[in-house]
Amino acid sequence: MNTLIEKVLFFVVFLITLFFSFKGFYKKTKLVLSGKDIKRSDNIFKRILIAIRNAFLQICTIKNRPITGIFHSSMFWGFVVFAFITLNHVYEGFTHKVLYGNSWFYKALIFLGNFFALFILTAITYFILRRYVFKVKTLERPSYQSLIILIFIFILMVSFVFYEAYKGYSNEIESFNFVAKFVKANILSNNLSASSVNFGKSFMWWIHILIIFAFAVFIPNSKHLHLVAGPINIMFKNNGPLVDLPVENLEDAEKFGIVNINDYTKKDLLDLFSCAECGRCEEVCPAFNSGKDLSPKNLLSKLKDNLLESYEELMKKGENLKVLLDDVVSREEVWDCTTCGACLTVCPMFNEHISKIIGLRQYAVMMEAKFPEEFNVMFRGIENQGNPWGIGADKRSEWAEGLDIPVMADKKKTDVLLWIGCEGSFDSNAQKNTKDFIKILKKSGIDFAFLGNEEMCCGDPLRRTGHEYMFQIMASQNIETLKQYEFNTIVTMCPHGYFVLKNEYPKLGGDFNVKHYTEFLSQLIKENKIKVNKKISGKFTYHDPCYIGRYSEIYEEPRELIKLTGAELVEMKDNREKSFCCGAGGGGMWKEESKGERMNYIRIKQAKKTNVETIITACPYCSLMFKDGIEETETKGLDTKDLSSVILESLE
Repeated sequence: MNTLIEKVLFFVVFLITLFFSFKGFYKKTKLVLSGKDIKRSDNIFKRILIAIRNAFLQICTIKNRPITGIFHSSMFWGFVVFAFITLNHVYEGFTHKVLYGNSWFYKALIFLGNFFALFILTAITYFILRRYVFKVKTLERPSYQSLIILIFIFILMVSFVFYEAYKGYSNEIESFNFVAKFVKANILSNNLSASSVNFGKSFMWWIHILIIFAFAVFIPNSKHLHLVAGPINIMFKNNGPLVDLPVENLEDAEKFGIVNINDYTKKDLLDLFSCAECGRCEEVCPAFNSGKDLSPKNLLSKLKDNLLESYEELMKKGENLKVLLDDVVSREEVWDCTTCGACLTVCPMFNEHISKIIGLRQYAVMMEAKFPEEFNVMFRGIENQGNPWGIGADKRSEWAEGLDIPVMADKKKTDVLLWIGCEGSFDSNAQKNTKDFIKILKKSGIDFAFLGNEEMCCGDPLRRTGHEYMFQIMASQNIETLKQYEFNTIVTMCPHGYFVLKNEYPKLGGDFNVKHYTEFLSQLIKENKIKVNKKISGKFTYHDPCYIGRYSEIYEEPRELIKLTGAELVEMKDNREKSFCCGAGGGGMWKEESKGERMNYIRIKQAKKTNVETIITACPYCSLMFKDGIEETETKGLDTKDLSSVILESLE
């Protein structure tokens, strides 16, 4: 079909495209490789399978936005189909023959090409309306790149259909080529001359090829690099705890935390090019949705811009890189995060936002000593007395006086070691919940004890706010204390303590069997050691605490326990992995929300909409935030209770 001149022109354009495309990919690869090494090569075969499964099935894309996800996925699947069609397109241009012959594969391919062309044109209309007409909140940032891609895809689909339609003037169009057949019959003229047909066919062939070449150059130089970077990023995703913070050797470190862009790991930098700027993280971020400065999407975008700007300096391995905090990312953004993990559970690319934020916090705390003023009391309190309020360490177990609770220092050996936590030891509301759980344990006949005054803060507030040095000291002291005694299981009242003890202490040499009390209650009931027989009237809603919900995937046990009481359970709109954070995590318990609406107020409004009488939770942080929020907002007809108190009421 193509003349000799056209064939030469094709090869020239192809070589130019190859050069600029390779140049773009090469630059981005070098930028990613400028980051620190990270160990993510374990179970490589399994990782490849996970990447293929997520990329080709588009699981996360469809899960959180079914309609948008289906349209987006149709473009991806169409991209795969059109890769084979384009190979044939080039082959036809040079040989006048079909690459795949008259096989069933060719017929299926053309049928799928027609199907996806129609579906994708519909998808393009949807995306243009969504982004530029209805202006969805999470897509408010202008994106000329998205518009260019949509125009490219539109032209690709139209050129394919019209090319196939023009071919129909030489041979009758078969039924599997149904869109092209419709175009020829209803749009093109039946009286076209042979020269007009040849021109139309050649023109559509070239338009299709040139757009493909434009794609090849545009993708590595735009946010659509996620088409290539995304599957690779998924392959190296974190397969450990939801937020897997490394344990650094601080004694030998020259600097702490993230100062410059090259202090991030290779995976962190790959995240920046994998981000599709889809806004899913914004949709679920409690800070963003309560009017704070933080946008997880914009945070990654700012870091990516800085990475690109720093190319020359990084290649020279120079020292004139911007300090990220203040110069690139504002302090307000960094301290707004509650580390709730919502962004991580919805990101289709498995980007890791929270570890990046905590790295910046580590720099602010350990190198600059600049952090929210309220943290001064918390840091000093933990350092001097082993609790965030600085209350005398010798008063930690005063709440237990007269309750006849065994102490490990006396007992030495037990089945269950009850980790009370700072809230349960010093906050009057949490103390009541702790006492209720202990009454349940006594009814069960379980052999248990607690550390008494030997227990100290687990270190969660320290680690989430960036004080890694003090966290390691505190955790090491707790591990040393725990190793003095013999026990089978640690049962915690606090989800934060649960996560830290179970997932972060092992990296410091403290590998223990840890259960949250909701898991343990379910176990006691299954073993018939306690019986829930007394029915409770009323309507409850359950709030999933972030650190036993998203972080630990304990969703069903609390709900099953509530249902056993006979109470009516009504779900809030945002439940399970979509639960809206109370605002206390990541240091929020000790910091005022100075901008926007308070997160606990928003959650209370969500609870109120269910017309229930009580918010049930299983976290002392959440319990206190709801108690204070209900009082401060003067919300009538709504109360909050800990699950342990509800179960105690319903026991024989």
